[in-house]
Amino acid sequence: MQLIASHVIYRHGDRTPVTTFPTDPVKPSDWPNGLGQLTIAGIEQQHRLGGYLRTRYESLLSSTYTASEIVVRSTDLDRTLMSAQANLVGLYPVLNFTNDPFPIQPIPIHTVSAHQDFLLGANDCPRYDQLEDEVDQSDEMKKMDEYYAPFFKKLEELTNVTNMTVYNAWDIADTIFVEHIYNKAPAWADDAVRQNLSNINDLAFHFLYENNDTKRIRGGPVVQDIWLNMNNSVHGKSFYKVKMYSAHDTTVSPVLSFLGINYPHQPQYASAIFIDLYQQNSTYFVKVEYLNVTDSNVSYPYLLNDCPAIECPFDKFTNIYQPRFPDIADIECAKKDPPMPPSDGNNKKLITILAFVIVAVIIMIFVIFLCLYLRKTDRDPPLLGLDRTVQSA
Repeated sequence: MQLIASHVIYRHGDRTPVTTFPTDPVKPSDWPNGLGQLTIAGIEQQHRLGGYLRTRYESLLSSTYTASEIVVRSTDLDRTLMSAQANLVGLYPVLNFTNDPFPIQPIPIHTVSAHQDFLLGANDCPRYDQLEDEVDQSDEMKKMDEYYAPFFKKLEELTNVTNMTVYNAWDIADTIFVEHIYNKAPAWADDAVRQNLSNINDLAFHFLYENNDTKRIRGGPVVQDIWLNMNNSVHGKSFYKVKMYSAHDTTVSPVLSFLGINYPHQPQYASAIFIDLYQQNSTYFVKVEYLNVTDSNVSYPYLLNDCPAIECPFDKFTNIYQPRFPDIADIECAKKDPPMPPSDGNNKKLITILAFVIVAVIIMIFVIFLCLYLRKTDRDPPLLGLDRTVQSA
């Protein structure tokens, strides 16, 4: 098979915590550049990933940047934009420093405002927020909250965060995870606590994107964009040999879930999904691989649901996923009215009483009009002969 086009969705590299908690001894000012920023380690991770992509796609890409071959899209956040830059430095290393006045190859990185970014799942989306609440109130999540209730009670005392649930613990888990890497975690965050937080994190990702609507809204737009590029290639239209998306774990995870690859885990820093298009004679195939170990060059192929082999025929891929593609953002993100609550016995009695009242009122009105009509008929004198003719005229 000949590789025709590739599409890479990756998470940014190592970063500082995105948020903190009331009792956290580490303040935002203690981190270089503040919260949510790419670190030196994150830059290195993305540079390595870029080098891996150079080896992986040597047959697709020229050694120097060619605008018609590749396009890069990022969310509008510092850590993803910087990750894209570091990745591209690894993908397009400068081969001859003596004759080149610049140590790097400048390459455009495209983005849109976060609140408008439906493609990479960063936009304001009331329906998605509504779905998050529904998942949070689902039986599965309630069971998880109940199971971890003693742990949450302890965590509330330690962090001074109230009403702890799996989704609240998600923020605490991330902060503690980063602080532990940099030897800044509080003393109470021992191995057992961190393991519990890690497990909660993994389960939260799993259940959130197990929902068909959440995976369509947050994972569907990227897969749809990739399919359009592959479809252009298959039908001889203009296409990019490589499309890259620099985003987040909350982008990688729903894309995996949309493709039917969903297991309890949080995608690691610089993890990447590869959706490659191959050609053999006149037939095209799609192959999906996942790289989920930060310092590894080993990606794992997946047999997609309902596909006959790891190399899934493009037509089959289209038949499976095209019906699941999302509509435009305005439609998908419109908040829906909650369903009517199920009726109980009292509601049924009330409805029955109201029905009888309505029927009785209708009968009473009918009787009144009938009586009035009969009385009017009795008062009118009979019309005879000429009188009848004149009355008719």
